[in-house]
Amino acid sequence: MRKLFLVIPVSAVLIAGLIVYRLNRPPPVPAATAIASAVRPAPLFQLYDENSQIVRLAERYIGRHKLLIVFFDGSKGVDANELIKDLSRDVDFRAIAETKAVVLAISALRPSELRPANNEQGERVRREQPIPFPLLADIHDYEVHRLYGAWDDDTGEPREAVFVIDRTGIIRHGHVGPDGLGTPGQWADELRRVR
Repeated sequence: MRKLFLVIPVSAVLIAGLIVYRLNRPPPVPAATAIASAVRPAPLFQLYDENSQIVRLAERYIGRHKLLIVFFDGSKGVDANELIKDLSRDVDFRAIAETKAVVLAISALRPSELRPANNEQGERVRREQPIPFPLLADIHDYEVHRLYGAWDDDTGEPREAVFVIDRTGIIRHGHVGPDGLGTPGQWADELRRVR
């Protein structure tokens, strides 16, 4: 009988402790934001490019180049995406190229959808402005988008994002859109500051 009387005060102390803990801990950060903003090793991947060739991040780029990895929305086509248009402009791309960085652009389009469109006669149409960097296809349920934090768990949709990665493969800056993407000039400045 005496043990029964101890259960109530012990329970009250435990409940009070949990309340104090919950009230004093910082609010949770959304997972995508936490992943995007953290300085951490870049997740490795292998994806097909627009020519259906496999591009392996570790073999071709890590240890050799600074990287600007761009996740873009290809739902309206590559040529209609504003982020790709901004990066392809001569002045903006030149500023990034001067940092000796490589740009890789990733979307969920299939490799064939990343190529220039064909006209009614089946001839490949020249792009008004050629895209001076590889376009990669993340076609397996947005796996790479999720690894990098370019994914919104609440809506179940990919998000545009830009990541600055140093030569050793560490993400130094992450920008997740639409409002937090920044500009090509800002990314070029960040690339100049990383080794």
